Amino acid sequence: NRRPDGAEESKADAARRLLTDFIGRRPHDRVGVAMFSTAPILAVPLTDRHEIVKAAIATMQYPGLAQTNVGRGLALAAGAFGADTAAASRAILLVSDGAGVISREVQAQLRDAIARRPVDLYWLFLRTEGAKGIFDLPASGERDTPQTRPERHLHLFLQTLGVPYRAFEADGPDAVREAIAEIDRLEARPIAYWEEVPRLDLDHSAYLVAAIALALLTLAKSLETPLIVRA
Repeated sequence: NRRPDGAEESKADAARRLLTDFIGRRPHDRVGVAMFSTAPILAVPLTDRHEIVKAAIATMQYPGLAQTNVGRGLALAAGAFGADTAAASRAILLVSDGAGVISREVQAQLRDAIARRPVDLYWLFLRTEGAKGIFDLPASGERDTPQTRPERHLHLFLQTLGVPYRAFEADGPDAVREAIAEIDRLEARPIAYWEEVPRLDLDHSAYLVAAIALALLTLAKSLETPLIVRA
């Protein structure tokens, strides 16, 4: 909840480092990255090639544009799960230092996407200096609208989606670490997946057995004694 000096790690730097560590501890997970600012971008589709995922996470150090179109970003992330993963564990981790007003149209799109492919939903809110918390109730007489308190109203909206949802408010690197550790603990269900194992080449062994068999047959043939029949 304050700006870091040159000797301190910022929340964004801590999130980038801890998310990279989080991916490294889950080598069999398929992970994708959806970025959003004025418009959402599917930076990395779901993949088990974690190097490209870590490269996308590293771009968190660059600033976005003016708007925070979090609704369309979440809708894009929810739609990234394929229809063939019905038995898989799905989770969306939203990492943001703010929120924006979600239009009714985007709310409907997000509800539809999550209804078709339910997910576990987590929000890691990187609280900046002077910002109101997502759990803070408005003071008496304070306006409480999506325009004046977008983070709080995003939190309220996500609670209505009918899926498991947890919000974490991080005002420092330690809080970021604790939140990611808790998400790591919660998302610990077994992962079922198919892996094609290369076949074992037995050609040389088969040829060797065949050669030995032919040698034995040849030896047996050479030791045959002619049958003499006398009247």
